[in-house]
Amino acid sequence: MIWLLKLYPPRWRRRYGEELTELVAARPFSVSAAVDLMAGAIDAWFHPQFAPAGTSNVKGDVVMIARALQLKCAGYGPDVTGSDKVKSTWTNIGGSLVLSALWLWALSYFGKSVYLMAIWPMAYFLPYLVSLRFTSLKGRSAGTQAILIAGLGATLTGFFLLVELLGSRVFSN
Repeated sequence: MIWLLKLYPPRWRRRYGEELTELVAARPFSVSAAVDLMAGAIDAWFHPQFAPAGTSNVKGDVVMIARALQLKCAGYGPDVTGSDKVKSTWTNIGGSLVLSALWLWALSYFGKSVYLMAIWPMAYFLPYLVSLRFTSLKGRSAGTQAILIAGLGATLTGFFLLVELLGSRVFSN
């Protein structure tokens, strides 16, 4: 997960990169920690005041910045309650059902097409990304949540479209 630290502003990395690298290297990879670090990077770009111009290697800096950026992978950030988990679950289930029904309707109305087949996995992934606002992105600013959810959603959609398009061309011969 250390490569995710490259998403942080250069000024921020010069100030806190070494300490946070040690902290992140000590943790196993998880999707939650990766989302946490990406959200922290977005917050670092939005709030550059956390990285003064000078450099420092004081170990207390990493505690301060982890707390300021609400990095759960560093032991900080808001607690996810049982109610938050229920909201996340129902967002996943309800969103998946609604988007699957819309996809099935589009399939029956427009017929089978490369593009419809490509976006089918988004019936699961999009509600999952939205549900992160109750868990991994809880306590983050609305801007950070919107950028991360929309950015990952657009990236996944583009990826699935590309794979389906390439697959249909390769296997149609």
